[in-house]
Amino acid sequence: MNYILKITIMTMAVMSIALTMAKAANAKNSTKALTIKRLPHAIEEAKEVGKTFDRFGVPWNDIDCQNWKHTYPYKPTARFRIAHDGNNIYIEYSVKEDAVRAVNAKDQTAVFQDACCEFFLKLNNDNVYYNIESNCIGAILMQVGETATDREEADDDVLGSIGRWSSLGRKPFETRIGEQQWTLMLAIPVSALFKSNVKNLDGVEATANFFKYGSRLPKRHFLSWNMVGQDGKPNFHRTNRFGKIMFEGKNNHKNITVHQVTDNE
Repeated sequence: MNYILKITIMTMAVMSIALTMAKAANAKNSTKALTIKRLPHAIEEAKEVGKTFDRFGVPWNDIDCQNWKHTYPYKPTARFRIAHDGNNIYIEYSVKEDAVRAVNAKDQTAVFQDACCEFFLKLNNDNVYYNIESNCIGAILMQVGETATDREEADDDVLGSIGRWSSLGRKPFETRIGEQQWTLMLAIPVSALFKSNVKNLDGVEATANFFKYGSRLPKRHFLSWNMVGQDGKPNFHRTNRFGKIMFEGKNNHKNITVHQVTDNE
């Protein structure tokens, strides 16, 4: 009887391990999908993005996949929401973390060293993908290319066309220790996708990922919306780990429910 009990226990243990491994493999290989809501009109200023999102019920998405977590165990709270109006992409980031840093105040500098959120985008008909990296005061590093090592920087005209607003203002500062919370809003015109032939985003399909990072923060971390992985050196330029996104078509925005937002919200 004891022999049969031992075999049963061993079998159950093996099955439990196999199930755990299968779940881990599925999580590693899963691909998220997101439909980007179309707004019925443009947002005039980046600082109005959050209020407009509230009004039209644009949902939040967590940046909570913890990549290379054995080496980088710290996990701040980060999320984003995104919408478009056919001619512009609007993004709002919300972050809570143990420290912030914003040393880089100019575009096309090392904003990834600061408290930073990143949007990588590859339109389905393109061979290239864009990385739009923004620190917590709205300085932007934007590049495009087919691989991580073959990148072309956006010029001043492209960067100047991107609206941005930060709850921390636009002036640089050294590391601030202690719980910090910040919001960043971006308005990216379709013309900023300067290596693509797209003129309007309605119905466009693409792949993308969103990241929270900061290479010179006291606690480094590599969070993503869609899981990148645990193997090798940290590297967000893995297009095969992008999630699927679709920009909602023009006719769909007629079904948007408008939320009444008061000044107290």
